[in-house]
Amino acid sequence: MNSPKLPKWQLIAVPAVGIALGVFYFGKYFVADELILARHEIASLEQKLQDTKILLDEERARSSVAEAEVDIVRRANNLLRSAERERQDEISTLKADLEFYRRLGGANGSQAPLTVHYLELQPTQSPRVFRVLFSLTQNLRWANNISGQVELVIDGIRNGVAEHLTNNQLLDESAGPLNFQFKHFQQLECLITLPEGYEPSRMTIKLDSNSLRTPVELSMEWQSLMNQKTDEPADDETPLSFGNIMRHKWIEKATANRHS
Repeated sequence: MNSPKLPKWQLIAVPAVGIALGVFYFGKYFVADELILARHEIASLEQKLQDTKILLDEERARSSVAEAEVDIVRRANNLLRSAERERQDEISTLKADLEFYRRLGGANGSQAPLTVHYLELQPTQSPRVFRVLFSLTQNLRWANNISGQVELVIDGIRNGVAEHLTNNQLLDESAGPLNFQFKHFQQLECLITLPEGYEPSRMTIKLDSNSLRTPVELSMEWQSLMNQKTDEPADDETPLSFGNIMRHKWIEKATANRHS
């Protein structure tokens, strides 16, 4: 017995409906589960990303705090070093003043009537011109005035040949002779001019007086004299420092007490 034949549209529709139902149920039970799992993974990754951002912000904050602490420590160290240098400078000044008073009073055991207490070179605006400052002291036990001449001597090299310079080559002709006359203390200064191309290496100051049996000499390396104060070029007028002013007052008071 032959089975009835189905129309063509049914032959096409029935398989199509079956395929559609199969796709629907596959998507519902399999793809949906995959989508849900993917959503959970995305949410987990977003949470991890957020946590990572929070950790990064915390690390940045800690890094900023650490940098600020390092900067504070650096500034504190600089302040300490600056304060230490100032204290060292004050100690050096006090030691120099103490040595000055000891020499002036003969407490250091030296009975020399005349001493070069201090010698310094200061640069000027011209690279060949220098200001020479020096302090002379006489023991308080010597009550008489002392006078004499100062000679400056510089040893160096020019054009590869050793050259010896004295007052005649160093001082300006209009400056006149370099003399001293005092009772207890005197500070002198002068300008010296070096020849073109001259390389100084050593400076000597000589003091000669009829009151002395032999001249007094002090010789120092040129660079050591320059290293004492090389921050700024010297002006034409150099006022006395506070220490020098106090020394003058101390000398005036000591002299008045001796004559009273």
